[in-house]
Amino acid sequence: MKAKTIGYLFTLLGFVPMAIWCFHYIDYDLWYDEVYSLEEFALRDFSTTLFYYPAPNNHIFYNFTTQLISRAFGYRDIFSAEAHTYIFRGFQLIISLLSAFLSVRILKRFFGYKSSFLLYGILFTTIPYMNFSLQLRGYNMSALFLVMLVYFSWTYISDKKNLSLFIVLICSLLLLYTIPSNLYVLVAFGSLLFCSWLYYYRKRENISRLYFNVMISVIGGAVLAFFLYLPILEDVMFNKYSNRGPFGLLYSFHVLRIAVVDFFSNRYFLLLLLLPGLFIFYKKSSIKERYYFLFLASLFVVPFVLSFLHQKAPFPRVFVPLAPIFCIILTILIVKFIDTLKVYQTRILQVVVSVYCIIVFLKEMDRNNVIISKNMVENNMETQDLYRNFYLGNFYKQDSTMNYLSKIHNNYPVVKYDQRDQPSTDFYLRKYNITFCEVDTITAISNQLKERGKVYVLTSFKNRTVDALNKIGSIEIEVLSPEYAFTNIISVQKK
Repeated sequence: MKAKTIGYLFTLLGFVPMAIWCFHYIDYDLWYDEVYSLEEFALRDFSTTLFYYPAPNNHIFYNFTTQLISRAFGYRDIFSAEAHTYIFRGFQLIISLLSAFLSVRILKRFFGYKSSFLLYGILFTTIPYMNFSLQLRGYNMSALFLVMLVYFSWTYISDKKNLSLFIVLICSLLLLYTIPSNLYVLVAFGSLLFCSWLYYYRKRENISRLYFNVMISVIGGAVLAFFLYLPILEDVMFNKYSNRGPFGLLYSFHVLRIAVVDFFSNRYFLLLLLLPGLFIFYKKSSIKERYYFLFLASLFVVPFVLSFLHQKAPFPRVFVPLAPIFCIILTILIVKFIDTLKVYQTRILQVVVSVYCIIVFLKEMDRNNVIISKNMVENNMETQDLYRNFYLGNFYKQDSTMNYLSKIHNNYPVVKYDQRDQPSTDFYLRKYNITFCEVDTITAISNQLKERGKVYVLTSFKNRTVDALNKIGSIEIEVLSPEYAFTNIISVQKK
């Protein structure tokens, strides 16, 4: 079989995890931030999308593109948009595929590795990246712009074409205009360009001028983004989330540790290839390879250092756009080892790496589902971090839950009590025309019972709510939801 054909087969194997993920999530129920972003920003007029910033939920450029898609397809209200969720998630899929493609191009063009296609399987089995790959938010788009910055900056330095320089400026602008917290990554990128320029300038090499031009383009993009933010600058800079103090002096390095562990995604047997790959890279790589590798490694670490110097507490998901960079670094070391072997050994290891990553990925998906649901039901804890998110659990079935409730409640009162993810819950209740109210106390539920004789209670914390309801006395309680459900339906009536 020809080498090119084998390469195509391995590439297809690398796309298997993304195909599985899409099968599960391409049309998955909307969750809190997605509902909020659509209703408050993307499905409004352009001025609201661009100049309304009540909270960092407004990932402006991403919501702007979502608005364009909704207008192109004519889905300008939340109900029609939700009915075609797969279209909006499909756009995110395209972004994910572009990020992966350009990451592979970086490996092929600037490192010249034969097995660079292994990156597809490594990136698409990185749990934090996949968690955000179809999410209707700006993190996935940010990852694309960062990969584009790397690719087109190095392309300009290699080819000296002004088109690449212009793309660098646009990517810098859009990276920052998508999410303001991307400033950590952008400043890190600009700082590394500055160090490169200074190094070559002191050696009086002509390439220093090229690095200077790229650095100016990055600064130019950041300045343009600043001007776009001017109408809402105060809201961007002084909201309660951007001003959160760190949870300890070294909090940023704690987040770095979490990110590295989560990006590994339990694929620790890869270390058997990474460690010898690092040794071979140190011994046999060219000066240019070493420079590129050091640049990428620094680009991954420096944003956390800048966060430490800033002494604020960004959410760990702020650093999700670094996932492709992390995967490129892993792939460089793995491929450096694999490509030194004989052809048949190389093929065997290519298969082993791809299949191993897929198996671990599938196991982690199942494991995360179990942990997420048990945390909610048994530990009364909502899971939301880089690695596990309640809204991706297989127990998160807002649409079917409310559909079922609409068929059984018979106009008895529906109350929310101790219910998480209010925007999503409220939306799906409205979708099925269910009148509801929210209560904070069991006494309020008791009063509803006295008036109507029966109440349907919606809650995320089933066990805790049932224990509280039992204190009312002289009532019958029936849980109508499965053992593990994000929104539980509890029928409560007087005896």
